[in-house]
Amino acid sequence: NVEFVICRDANGKLQAFHNVCRHHASLLACGSGQKTCFQCPYHGWTYGLDGTLLKATRISGIKNFNKNDFGLLPIKVATWGPFVLARFDDSSQDTVDDVVGDEWLGSASDLLSRSGIDTSLPHICRREYIIECNWKVFCDNYLDGGYHVPYAHGALASGLQLQSYETLTYEKVSVQRCESAPEEQDIDRLGTKATYAFVYPNFMINRCDGHPSELVISTCLR
Repeated sequence: NVEFVICRDANGKLQAFHNVCRHHASLLACGSGQKTCFQCPYHGWTYGLDGTLLKATRISGIKNFNKNDFGLLPIKVATWGPFVLARFDDSSQDTVDDVVGDEWLGSASDLLSRSGIDTSLPHICRREYIIECNWKVFCDNYLDGGYHVPYAHGALASGLQLQSYETLTYEKVSVQRCESAPEEQDIDRLGTKATYAFVYPNFMINRCDGHPSELVISTCLR
């Protein structure tokens, strides 16, 4: 089930809400696309893209009912480069736009920015994979970095200078970096270095610097 919905309202403002109708908690939306409103498939309650309740069916005669009290419940949302971030804590701040770098990425923000990850990047495609494993095992595999590469990924290891492999740890971010092998080994696809970042609790970014191209892959566990 989709736990929340993210959209842009009529003014282009980014919005995010819990994906439940305020009446009987039916799911409002699934998948992706364009809509002018959200309508509950169960009783027809209709909400604007800014979360306001536009129509509640068959409520005439109900005492003390105020539509303004039954809008969708908002979730704090912000962007970091091409990525949209949702925040579920009880912070009193209205948005997280101004604290994405300092609070979410901490002191790793500067390093990731210098790697160009938060600059304008074209969206190529989205793919989803269902992996039947404990999420902690998946994360442990990612975080052990170059340790397993020579044995599990022999072809990749031949294109890396594993002696240059380093792991940098920050408040909520683990960054692994490695230089590629000399170009005479015909591994231009790796560029000059690779950067792998794990952002607690479920966001991963892989970047292979580019000559002749650059590649950025992001993974979100849910």
